Amino acid sequence: MILTSSQLQEVIATCEFDQWMGLKVQTLNETSLTLLMPFRQEIIGTPKFNRLHGGVLASLIDAAGCYLLIALLAERVSTVNLVVDYLRPAQGEMLAVARVVKIGNRICNMNVDVMRKDGKVVATGRLTVLPLKVPLGEEERLVSHQTT
Repeated sequence: MILTSSQLQEVIATCEFDQWMGLKVQTLNETSLTLLMPFRQEIIGTPKFNRLHGGVLASLIDAAGCYLLIALLAERVSTVNLVVDYLRPAQGEMLAVARVVKIGNRICNMNVDVMRKDGKVVATGRLTVLPLKVPLGEEERLVSHQTT
């Protein structure tokens, strides 16, 4: 493990969108990360049923998978592919549990389960993630090499 839970929380704080979602590290180890996303009125997608918006769940899945890899490698990453399966209605605060499937030389694979407070899985996701070979704190290297 390269980053601690508190160090990873500091990385999460650098992303305004993830701050807006209120993501909080619950547990972190060599193979998994659990993030808490608190409930907010703004993330309801179906008001009559009080169900969370599917896009927010997909964003939570993406964040959990990427942040686990960031914690393990201490470098920035980029999602190449994301597949989400919605299994049941999502209501209230959510827990996302990301797990490493494979860390390869060029791409990495992660699985994420999103659960309600009662432990029922509401969505699952599979991510293919590309490590960018840009260490945390050296992001200006990435920006300086981008083209418009």
